[in-house]
Amino acid sequence: MVVVIGLGGGTNSGKTTICKKLVERIPNCLVFNQDKYFKTLEEAKLSFPGRDVNWETCPALKMDDLVADVKTEMNKNHDVIIVEGHLVLNFPPLVELFDATIFITLSRDLAHKRRLTRTYDPPDGPGYFENVVWPGYLLILEEVRRNSNIKPLFLDAADPEKCYTAVEDVVKKCLSSN
Repeated sequence: MVVVIGLGGGTNSGKTTICKKLVERIPNCLVFNQDKYFKTLEEAKLSFPGRDVNWETCPALKMDDLVADVKTEMNKNHDVIIVEGHLVLNFPPLVELFDATIFITLSRDLAHKRRLTRTYDPPDGPGYFENVVWPGYLLILEEVRRNSNIKPLFLDAADPEKCYTAVEDVVKKCLSSN
């Protein structure tokens, strides 16, 4: 039976980097990157009539498609499926699929510093980080903490190697108990 792990966390907290390493080290490991499920700008505008698109919320994503794709792959020959993204622990139909959950936290300064090294399409407008990204992260984090249906392991992005080791340990523990 396949093990499904939900890896959430703030923007630029290292989720994708951790998953790339896991795919190299764990046989039959498949990763779903939530970023591949963003709606196009035109599609997203329909979810935000009369206002700017908030890319930090579920309506900006094709979350139902992500759930369907994960369910399809659960019936194939994978030992581990990792679903990573900033909102994967905030969408109940997806959370129901997880055997374990992990959330990577990070400071405002680290998130901002890392975000400045990335290119986004569409690009962040003036004040987007301060007015949308960071407040959105705080809301996402609070929602995860309040959700009694999950008990995520919280990790700090300030120590990337420790984060990777902890995630790998969770995966191995789930595999050994499966």
